[in-house]
Amino acid sequence: MEKILIDGYNLLYKDGVLKNQAERSLEEAREQLVAMVGAYRTGDTEIVVIFDGRGGGEGRRRKAASTGVQVRFSRHPQTADHLILEIIEKEKRRRSLTVVTSDRKDIGRIAQAEGVRWISSESFLRRLQRAPRKPVPGGGKPSSPSPEEMDYWLKRFGPEGAQGGETPPGAEGPLRPSRVSRRPRPISARRRASR
Repeated sequence: MEKILIDGYNLLYKDGVLKNQAERSLEEAREQLVAMVGAYRTGDTEIVVIFDGRGGGEGRRRKAASTGVQVRFSRHPQTADHLILEIIEKEKRRRSLTVVTSDRKDIGRIAQAEGVRWISSESFLRRLQRAPRKPVPGGGKPSSPSPEEMDYWLKRFGPEGAQGGETPPGAEGPLRPSRVSRRPRPISARRRASR
């Protein structure tokens, strides 16, 4: 079984939408990140997102109910980096671990020296964005996205299908089809004679 340890704030602040959300509500940005990671997670993968305790959840540990992702907060003065390294140290099967962080010089270097795979937050974000929607067991319709997921994707891509000729934000006027090139007209007898 693969286990992925994510440096939570490092990943969150690499995504422009989540970074903007964090300026308004850090808790909502964390929830959106966990929802994205949960949508990526497969049944045989354990994912732990680790945040610095200063963000409001000091020493807390919880499992996001709908996503199956474990969320942990470090205890001050310990940082998320220290907690990640502590988890690596306790893990017996280090080859099954992957650490997600862009902190290459500290966590990434130590993780690789311990035989742990390392991936940058930017690369992992690209994986999250390419991840297919999970099929629902039993072949039914996929469940609708959670409010957090919907809010994230609407902020990233905007509302789809503006109704009744509404102008999308930033557009100057109603959208018009582009000009289609026409086939050249045959030259009339008068025009041929004047050539």
